[in-house]
Amino acid sequence: MADTPRDAGLKQAPASRNEKAPVDFGYVGIDSILEQMRRKAMKQGFEFNIMVVGQSGLGKSTLINTLFKSKISRKSVQPTSEERIPKTIEIKSITHDIEEKGVRMKLTVIDTPGF
Repeated sequence: MADTPRDAGLKQAPASRNEKAPVDFGYVGIDSILEQMRRKAMKQGFEFNIMVVGQSGLGKSTLINTLFKSKISRKSVQPTSEERIPKTIEIKSITHDIEEKGVRMKLTVIDTPGF
């Protein structure tokens, strides 16, 4: 077996009766950290927070629903002059757990009705 830069430091000496054989963890280096981080992120999942702020009727809920191809945000309302959402400083938060192709995502949509 020829020494290459990847396995140059991983030679194992033969184990005697009283010694445990060293464990070969494979190559561990800085160039493999991105793959390690990707595997860890896929295993644990992601948290994704979105806050959309704007005047009533601008399409905040439509934007969120279009991005995720489902009714994520509060239901859309076509307010008339009598049904207008009153101006408030209230913040509503809706959380969904989404899983697609084995990847979990905790999605939190923060809505500001009547802002």
